[in-house]
Amino acid sequence: MDSPVWRDLTVLIVAVVAALGVAVVRRWMPRTLRENNEFTGFTYSFAGLVYGVYLAFTVVIVWGHFQDAENTATSEATRLSELWRDADTLPGGDAIQRQLLAYTRSVIHDDWPAMAAQNAGSEVTSREYESLWRTYYGVRLAPSDAAQAAFFRESLVQLNELGRERRMRVHSGAADIPPMMWGLLVLGGIGMIGFTYLIGTEHAWLQTTVTAFVAGTLTWAVLIVFALADPYSGDVSVRPEAFQSVLQSFEARAAAPRLR
Repeated sequence: MDSPVWRDLTVLIVAVVAALGVAVVRRWMPRTLRENNEFTGFTYSFAGLVYGVYLAFTVVIVWGHFQDAENTATSEATRLSELWRDADTLPGGDAIQRQLLAYTRSVIHDDWPAMAAQNAGSEVTSREYESLWRTYYGVRLAPSDAAQAAFFRESLVQLNELGRERRMRVHSGAADIPPMMWGLLVLGGIGMIGFTYLIGTEHAWLQTTVTAFVAGTLTWAVLIVFALADPYSGDVSVRPEAFQSVLQSFEARAAAPRLR
């Protein structure tokens, strides 16, 4: 499970291990490394440029996926608010609004924990969604009321969009990054740390400090990618704030006198 403590501890462990590796390399490898610093430095700069571009590309992928998940959730919550408004004009609107309230509560209390735990929606919320559709099936419009018919048609459009966005949210899951890309991200970072051992310096403390800094920074960057890849779990995740705001609005409207 992704968490700040786990992330910070991982960064610290990798930085310490990398720093200890400097001591081992300087003890057992010849000091002639400094004679190859020009070649090693050029190679390190080239490899660092390639890895940096790749790391940035991967961050863009997972951040785009994260933003899409957040936008989908916000859009779904907005549909609920629009359906509530339209229900005021429909016969049986009270029942529709009660079902919208139940569905919104279930998204917050059932769907979100389920997605965080298993990247799948809750069966409880799915049943609430199906109940919402059945409530609309039971609406009987006045034969000559054109306004009711127009609002009902628009409600069905919004309800279908709600269903589409719910499916997108539930099935979005973790970013679809191929294993070979994850492999290059992790192994490339390890290689960049290992390169620092090949650069000879006169003072051990300088090489140790630089190596620990590079190791910690790269580890932190890779862990950020891992955190953003799954938008519904961990401390860096999409929160149901849009649904909570809509729920508060629904509860306030339900408690207020109806204007009809």
